[in-house]
Amino acid sequence: MAKNKKTDPVDCTAFALAQIFKLPMVKIPVDLKLALHTLLVGHNNLSQKCHNYIKCIKSLSNIKRIDYDNYLVILKICLYLEQFELDRELNRYRLLNHQIKKSDLNECFIINVPSLNNENSIVVPDDEVTLCEAITKRKIWARVVKVTGNEVIIQPYFSKDAMTFRDKNKRFNINFWIKHWPLRCCHYALTIMSQKHNLGEIIYPKLKINSIDIKHDIKWINTKIEKNEEQKQAIRKILSNTAYPAPYIIFGPPGTGKTATLVETISQIVKHYPMKNILVCATSNAAVDEITKRLIGNVPANIVYRMYALSRPWGMIDEKIRPCANFVDNRALFLPKDLLLLKKIIITTLVTSIRLCAVNFRENHFSYIIIDEASQAIEPEMLIPLGITKHENERTDFQAQIVIAGDPHQLGPVVRSKWSEHLFGMSMLERLMNDCDPYKKQNGKYNPNYITKLIKNYRSHEKLLYVSNKQFYEDELETCGGADTKIALNWSKLPNKTFPMIFQEVLGNEERSVTRSVSNTAEVLVVIQYVKMLINTKFGKRTITPKDIGIVTPFRQQQIQIINCLAEIRLENITVGTVETFQGQERTVIILSTVRSKIFEHNGEEHIGFLSNPKRFNVALTRAKALMIIIGNPKILSINEHWKVLWEYCKKQGGYIPFKRSPLKPNEIAKLMSDYEANANNDDSNALNATKISVTVELGENKKEELSNVLVREMEKKLTLT
Repeated sequence: MAKNKKTDPVDCTAFALAQIFKLPMVKIPVDLKLALHTLLVGHNNLSQKCHNYIKCIKSLSNIKRIDYDNYLVILKICLYLEQFELDRELNRYRLLNHQIKKSDLNECFIINVPSLNNENSIVVPDDEVTLCEAITKRKIWARVVKVTGNEVIIQPYFSKDAMTFRDKNKRFNINFWIKHWPLRCCHYALTIMSQKHNLGEIIYPKLKINSIDIKHDIKWINTKIEKNEEQKQAIRKILSNTAYPAPYIIFGPPGTGKTATLVETISQIVKHYPMKNILVCATSNAAVDEITKRLIGNVPANIVYRMYALSRPWGMIDEKIRPCANFVDNRALFLPKDLLLLKKIIITTLVTSIRLCAVNFRENHFSYIIIDEASQAIEPEMLIPLGITKHENERTDFQAQIVIAGDPHQLGPVVRSKWSEHLFGMSMLERLMNDCDPYKKQNGKYNPNYITKLIKNYRSHEKLLYVSNKQFYEDELETCGGADTKIALNWSKLPNKTFPMIFQEVLGNEERSVTRSVSNTAEVLVVIQYVKMLINTKFGKRTITPKDIGIVTPFRQQQIQIINCLAEIRLENITVGTVETFQGQERTVIILSTVRSKIFEHNGEEHIGFLSNPKRFNVALTRAKALMIIIGNPKILSINEHWKVLWEYCKKQGGYIPFKRSPLKPNEIAKLMSDYEANANNDDSNALNATKISVTVELGENKKEELSNVLVREMEKKLTLT
């Protein structure tokens, strides 16, 4: 691809995409950008508009609930705030006088970016890179091919530039340029949805008195569903469109068969309504692929279209999915309209679904729009598939039955802006359940015409589920797991042979890296010892292999240290990840390293920082099927109410092991305890005292006043396509 010089590098390929898909270029208003910089570092001689922006941003902290009247405007402001934070984060990836190395991929090269976090990386394939030779200052353009860990694989646009990269003596000043494609899709969705007549019925639905409930004669494809009344209820109600035009919610706590319910729902729609079209979306490719794999065993593969982004490599496509994927000669492409119309089921991610806007479907082409992982998406992402069949300059009603599935008690969307986190970090699913009457419990029960809560847990041993069930699910979950959830009972290392959980006390010191992430060496050592004890151990007739074990830690630096230690002892195929990595996953054995050895204070309240998030706690605690090993300092963790309940539960059940009885050697324990005590004594405040954190937000005086000024009216104008 030829590359012309441009004054604005971000526009290099974004302009072409905007022309094809008619998506506006995302540029933060100049005065808003200045206002945000002012809030960070201060500034003098500001314009009145800039002062208005500052007042508006501060007023967001005073808004507890997004009203319908301000819905689109506030979401647009939140998108701008996210873009600002992304651009700030991108500055940390700049590299000076940096070497690159050759990749195994043809004419590709590797940039090692120490500050990059692949699990939540803002640099993605098809973004761009400029590499300026440190001596000659010659600038070379390249595109991102792949991001793995801390390594970014790039390919120069011109083959001749590969010769420069092969010179090991060359050093470069490196800048990354992101296209903000997901944010642009969200801006477009807000514009389209602002033209829907019945938008309020979708995003702020009210309870209907009369709902038609058709009694379908259903022969279940997945016979296990015959024994699950909640799954059957949800499927019947969705087939009958009892919630329409409101979304139908499938509230799926961990291990309750949410994906199985969605797959059966789609299969039954195809069976009962063969002429209706279905769009299926989720936030991640992994979730969409899982639905696709299960679905193509129930319906003809030729009516299913799994649409990947153009950047998706053929080698990453599961063999079971390849027959229905959008690939020709191992390259991704998008089908023309006449072929797409033959596909009754289109499956893709929320952001990639924007590509369907270019197809110009007839109005309300899709009768069902089904969205999985709804609790992990920011609200504008949820609106993207809803605008696909909207034609320009037409104001029409929306006629598809929307189905959203997720769990409001698991991790929500990733939001970077502290100003909007409390609003933008709440998913549409959680907001509907909190704010809208159709989804609230009445007399202790949900209205089945609008929402079904799945309550049969097939994943975990009942004692592993106990705390989460009590703390988050009103003690309504029923454990229905098979024999594989009981295989760890009577393991020789269990303090209580009938309780498949260990709370291993570790007295270690947390250390902060240059990337601000945290690690705890003492816990790393204990994790490795437990892994050694587990590998090749017999749980009944089952031999534990590396693939049976998952190691969870909230902190990226701890993850890196554990991975390095496992590599040293040549243990592979053990997944080590943060809590975010493991959401939606399960393992026979989960080892949780909590890392924390300090207590923090904020506005007079003690907390344990990152670990205080109840959703993070819940996800971490619900991944294990048969055995859970928690590693941490109970005195520190018990400052938090949820961790305190867990600690007391484990202690009462006889699952607690003091540090002196940990699997480390006695001399190692003595050394670590000595270091721990020395650190506590040398610190101005000991390990149980607080590290002060001050985050003070000035609140707006009147949210209505702040959000109804001329500034917001200008924002509303921006909701019109340019």
